[in-house]
Amino acid sequence: YLQVSDRADLVDLAERQQLRTKALPAKRGDIIDRRGHVLATSVDAASIYAVPSAIADEVAAVARLCEALADCTAKEREDLIDRLRRQRNFAYVRRQVTPDEMHRVADLNLEGIGFTPESRRFYPNKELGAHLLGFVGIDNKGLAGIESAYDSQIRGKEGKILIHTDARQHAFNRFERPPTSGSTIELT
Repeated sequence: YLQVSDRADLVDLAERQQLRTKALPAKRGDIIDRRGHVLATSVDAASIYAVPSAIADEVAAVARLCEALADCTAKEREDLIDRLRRQRNFAYVRRQVTPDEMHRVADLNLEGIGFTPESRRFYPNKELGAHLLGFVGIDNKGLAGIESAYDSQIRGKEGKILIHTDARQHAFNRFERPPTSGSTIELT
């Protein structure tokens, strides 16, 4: 019965339990002016995530997180508590935090709270030329201006990690294809 009737379902279940694929985002290329000065670049940032199934007391965890982040509103607290109660495997706490916020949360050493590296777009000249350069969203996709018009060249190609795990979710094999950075765009 297991080998014939339920084979397809059990193979699918085993693959979901044993194989994990994680995308590695590519670094966006820079936008420079004709003299080589950087107008837009990507800088490293971290995002805070939670594994709700590993958190015993959601309310206490959110209280400690908001204390460390220091700028949570009452609505943000309630939304985060709801997300931690609903989801089972993954929930973002906050994306693209400053290094100071990351260190304060890391010092809490909370069970089920982790960090994932991301990149954030940085414009050294602030609003200068913003209407021309445009901007990117939280997912690093160009939404306006040069960032949007040349998004396919600037974005790069994401990489992948294929992780094999055992029954206790310990990784024993890993295959990685690194991401390819995006091209630099030079304005005239």
